[in-house]
Amino acid sequence: MHSMSKRYRRSLITAGAIMGVMLLAGCSGAAGAGNSAAPDGEAAAFPNGDIRFVIPYSAGGPTDVTARALAPCLGDALDTNVIAENITGGSGSVGLQDMISKPADGQTLAIVSPGMVALSPIANGLDYSREDVSSVGVISYSPMVLVVGEDSPYSSGEEFFAAAEEAPATLTVGVSGASTPQAIELQRLADEYNVEVIVVPFDGSAGAITALLGGHVDSVFVNDQEDVVQRIDSGDFTALAVSSPERQAHLPDTPTLVELGYDDLTLAVTIYALAAPAGMPDDVVATLSDALEECLTNPETVSAIGENYILPEYQTGEEFDGFLSEAEKVYTRILGS
Repeated sequence: MHSMSKRYRRSLITAGAIMGVMLLAGCSGAAGAGNSAAPDGEAAAFPNGDIRFVIPYSAGGPTDVTARALAPCLGDALDTNVIAENITGGSGSVGLQDMISKPADGQTLAIVSPGMVALSPIANGLDYSREDVSSVGVISYSPMVLVVGEDSPYSSGEEFFAAAEEAPATLTVGVSGASTPQAIELQRLADEYNVEVIVVPFDGSAGAITALLGGHVDSVFVNDQEDVVQRIDSGDFTALAVSSPERQAHLPDTPTLVELGYDDLTLAVTIYALAAPAGMPDDVVATLSDALEECLTNPETVSAIGENYILPEYQTGEEFDGFLSEAEKVYTRILGS
């Protein structure tokens, strides 16, 4: 296990106590068929039968919803069946390792994110790295949004962070897991800007949102997803800041962390990408990338994923790798090598 800063460990220990109080208070696949070998000197046809699409998280969450929205369109574009399969555990690492272990022929794919590919191996000492993954292209982009409940005394990011500076390690912020980009970004907030909050990790965004609704945390830093935006629009939540470099069109009045003075805090985003085992032939990568780009203009697919989360211009696997490289450097510096 790689080392974390003393300040971050203290925050998580305190968060554990909060979780305990909440509990006491009563808070509530079959593998794809193998491919036959091609004759010597002849490239195997692609696709060669059904394609297995690994979803490294459980059914019903944003990863699952995004992957299952994409799978039918990919199947149509590639003229085959794309069969989605949930393989859960280890903050996505179990499913990712399953995909990595398969032949690099394009017949096994996965939906991945920077937290899964770049952060988890460093934070949890896993025996894979981003070099074991062939990135095909970006599916969707969703920043994190810092929100408080309707009864919160804080109506702006300026007020919230001023209170955090005045009383360090007092305000609680729920996140979807201890080894997530948003949890690490809050550690950077303390280490680089001397603004210390108590990070309260949950098993997914749903638990964090439930805790905020129940008044068990002061705020949550979660995906800018449809149900969160709906609660902002209804007045149940107040959005204080988003983690994207620029404001989100559907949250025009919510400033970025950059605008609030935290210039480098732009890594807490969920970028879903299509990926395969490393070493996939260039022509197979190109075929998959073309199919993905086509699907991201399909009205039914875009509607199912959420129009707010589809980038205006398609981003290739190389562009996703560039973000992973930047994130990996930051996570290595923070968590140790």
